[in-house]
Amino acid sequence: MAINWLKIKKVYFIGIKGVAMSGLAVICKQRGLQVTGSDVAKKFITDKVLIAAGIEFFEGFAVNNLDWQPDLIVVGTSWGVDHVEVAEAKKRKLTVISDSELRGLLSSEKQTIAVTGVHGKTTTTSLLAYIFKIAGLKPSYLIGTGIVPVLGGNAAWNSGKYFIVEGDEYSRSREDKTPKFLDLTPETSIITSLEWEHVDIYENVEAVEKVFAQLIAKTKSLVVACGDWSGIKKIINQQKKSVVTYGLNKDNLWQAFDVQHSPAGMSFRVRKDGVELGQFTLKLFGQHHVLNALSCIIVALSADISLDNIRKAFSTFIGAERRFEVKEKGGITFVDDYGHHPTEIKTTLQAIRQRYQNRKIYCVFQSHTATRTRALLKDFAQSFDSVDKVFVVDIFTSAREASSGITAEQLVSAIKKYQPEVTYSGSIDQTINNLQDQIEPGLVVVTMGAGDVYTVRDELLKTLD
Repeated sequence: MAINWLKIKKVYFIGIKGVAMSGLAVICKQRGLQVTGSDVAKKFITDKVLIAAGIEFFEGFAVNNLDWQPDLIVVGTSWGVDHVEVAEAKKRKLTVISDSELRGLLSSEKQTIAVTGVHGKTTTTSLLAYIFKIAGLKPSYLIGTGIVPVLGGNAAWNSGKYFIVEGDEYSRSREDKTPKFLDLTPETSIITSLEWEHVDIYENVEAVEKVFAQLIAKTKSLVVACGDWSGIKKIINQQKKSVVTYGLNKDNLWQAFDVQHSPAGMSFRVRKDGVELGQFTLKLFGQHHVLNALSCIIVALSADISLDNIRKAFSTFIGAERRFEVKEKGGITFVDDYGHHPTEIKTTLQAIRQRYQNRKIYCVFQSHTATRTRALLKDFAQSFDSVDKVFVVDIFTSAREASSGITAEQLVSAIKKYQPEVTYSGSIDQTINNLQDQIEPGLVVVTMGAGDVYTVRDELLKTLD
């Protein structure tokens, strides 16, 4: 959809607290537009992003919210045409677009670098934006989280020519199943990983592979993809376009090797087609972050950023909110992570075990969406062997799901086959009460999931005051 920005003065976001929506709202505000929106009253990690940007919003959806008379309505993915405000906007004949379409419009104005993949998008986008910032390139960026500490937020619209954006493979809206990242016009694309995900949209891994192949075909110049994934190898072999591969395996053009763990993070060496570039160090943990960093090295070098600036960014990058986020109090270490797919959970917990080898680790897990839990139940069940005990919270169902059809108790039964130290802990409040008497100095408490499980950590931290 074409938008005449000269006629747009006021933008209204339905579902403004979403991680992408909040960032888009910030960008619109920085572009000189008046911005507001609406969402549920519940607090999210993005509330502080909006407050810091001076963006006021309605808590609760209502027809009369639109009396603000916006010129443009942006609708988040969770809300369909039957939503009270969406329906009213249509009735008033206001211009309505999806958040994905707005990303596409912004993408058309800059040289876009799309960071995609089933896992690792947020950290990779954050790190790449930081590298470009350190290099003085004044990038614009949009990242799917609350706060990236080294960037001071999750989005910016700056004067540089690059727009570094997290490209989502999820559908544009309830009614339109077009993958969001196909609204972008990328000059460069990173594909970090590929396997079956978003099971409510994609019936199998082949369906996921198909849309990533479309992304490769749409990318104008450079595609950088992790060749360690069989699905990525498959779509590359079917493409006429040349793709730059990276990974831990030797058959990739770019390879990370001599990977070392330490209490301070990770170190690794890099070679391209057999030629070494030297050693790099990260303050992040896990081999998956080594791969994320390697993709950033490749893209940064393609933009003529020096290795010195890349290493400088690596030395001070501490991750993004809700991505292996560590807080310590009263001798207890809290690690919060957004991981919600079995591969993410297993990989992150292995990295946590690697960092805290001799500590007792409890994982508080909140599965995200019933459809994902049902479809990947066996994989979820085998994801927790790196921890000492698992507490399973009630499933966080999506607003997009009509019914659940599976319970946390069923998930506990599945996990128990592989990890006997697992218990159903009930609601968030029940879990907090349950854990208050079980936490003690020396313990590592992991809160894991894409819902509101992080509030367990927040409330336990308060009890330690």
